[in-house]
Amino acid sequence: MENKSWYDPDRKTVGAIYRDAALACKEGATVENGDLTRELQKSLVDDINDCINSLPFGKKPFYITVHEKKDLQMPRAILRRLITTRYRPYPEDDTIVFYVEPETNIVEFCWCLPHWSEMDNMLANESLFESEMIQQIKAWKDFNLWKFGFCKGDMGQWIANPNYKDKKMEATKQKIVKTNLFLPIGF
Repeated sequence: MENKSWYDPDRKTVGAIYRDAALACKEGATVENGDLTRELQKSLVDDINDCINSLPFGKKPFYITVHEKKDLQMPRAILRRLITTRYRPYPEDDTIVFYVEPETNIVEFCWCLPHWSEMDNMLANESLFESEMIQQIKAWKDFNLWKFGFCKGDMGQWIANPNYKDKKMEATKQKIVKTNLFLPIGF
């Protein structure tokens, strides 16, 4: 098969699927899509649950970093990557981070930072956004890593704070888990 995906050998790459759909679309055709935000949130929860259930590090605790972005070559597509690490990741813009303990079934919310290009607009309109997100943006811009679960080591370097507690998340019987996630535009 031409343009075979590395992730799923039974299908083409996302770019090939996107191009085929664009070529098959007739001039003036409209595509009806429902509540896109709800669908993105639902698929995010599904992707996080799938990542947790895959046990990438066995029963050892780990972090999930979610990164979503638009692609310049596919302007109507959204790329979502879930990156798992055993160590606490550095707080980068345009990420959502969770801490997972598979053995005790604990999932904690670490942070959600919007893309750097959105931050100044959000700070200029603080009243429109959750105060916790505004505090995280200010801390990120001030290089205040204390707010993200880091502390200074013996040599003055930033290290993960072993005593820092993230926000616990609890499952509900709703279809989409209600949390204190502050999802940036596009989520």
